[in-house]
Amino acid sequence: MTSPHISRRQWYCRRRPWVALFHVLTVVSSLSFCVAFTTIPTIRYYHLLNTSPQVLGFSTSDVVEPLPDPSEMTLKNIQQELKSRNVSSADCFDRDSLTKRLVEARANPSTPNKSTEDTPPVSASATADSSPSPSQSSTKANNTPDASDFDRDKTLAELRTMKIKELKVELSKYKVRWGTMIEKEDMVQALCNAMAEKSEQTRNFSRSGKVLPGDVSEVDEEILLKELGWLESDLSRGVMTTAGDDNPKASPPILLDVFATWCGPCQFLVPHLKGAAEELGTDVRVMKIDSDKYQRLASVLKVGGLPTIILFDGNNVSKEVDRVEGALTKDGIVSFVKRHF
Repeated sequence: MTSPHISRRQWYCRRRPWVALFHVLTVVSSLSFCVAFTTIPTIRYYHLLNTSPQVLGFSTSDVVEPLPDPSEMTLKNIQQELKSRNVSSADCFDRDSLTKRLVEARANPSTPNKSTEDTPPVSASATADSSPSPSQSSTKANNTPDASDFDRDKTLAELRTMKIKELKVELSKYKVRWGTMIEKEDMVQALCNAMAEKSEQTRNFSRSGKVLPGDVSEVDEEILLKELGWLESDLSRGVMTTAGDDNPKASPPILLDVFATWCGPCQFLVPHLKGAAEELGTDVRVMKIDSDKYQRLASVLKVGGLPTIILFDGNNVSKEVDRVEGALTKDGIVSFVKRHF
């Protein structure tokens, strides 16, 4: 008989405990099966995410990872991606231009965008010589047409072949601020205008077109010979060119500073010579030349000490008027010149 206060199932479990244990195990097994059924697909999914494409049976070319939004990328990451795509960003000066360049590069992956700084394609045999050396770049930039025949169209064509970095260097030489210039053409036009202004200033002042009034121009041997009216053949023989004319008013006289970079008194002379050039203005062509770079010329000029300041007349073939060895102050230099002219 069962007790009226408990059910038959309860009474049965009390008399036979193993039956109760069986029921508990049945419930636990059912719950475990449900959990396993719901978690196994998830585990398999994450396993597939961490498996290489080759193991799964397809190539990496079939896997396309989403590209980050350029507007959310850092400038450094944008530049790195452009570099990986062989796209130049040298002419991009702000975030907007960099972002636009990257969007264009992604839209046309087979045709990389070229910066305005890039040079035209060359043959494989000429690749090694295509990059101009610093000396070649300097020579190109310094080949300014003479004051008497300044050709604006020709100058613009030459400037447009230069790289942006070279244009910035030349603009700095002409004391033109380029910080606000975004487009390369703006730099080209500004540099051309500065060169035209210089050409006008040097008209009837400098024979080579390289010497500006009111400034100290560091020249090389070729420019100095042109300013002096000397022949290179005479210099090769170790003599000065002496045959000339009797026209003392052909050009302003020349004040030449022969210096060396290691010379202390030469460095002391620099600001004083500049001040004297500003005061003398269009009356004197003030130049300086490095005696270590042009030892042949220093030998012909018979330079014995540094610095040596030599004054030449303004004839078509200039002759030495006077010289002084050692550093002078600004007033001393001006007095030295005015004592003769």
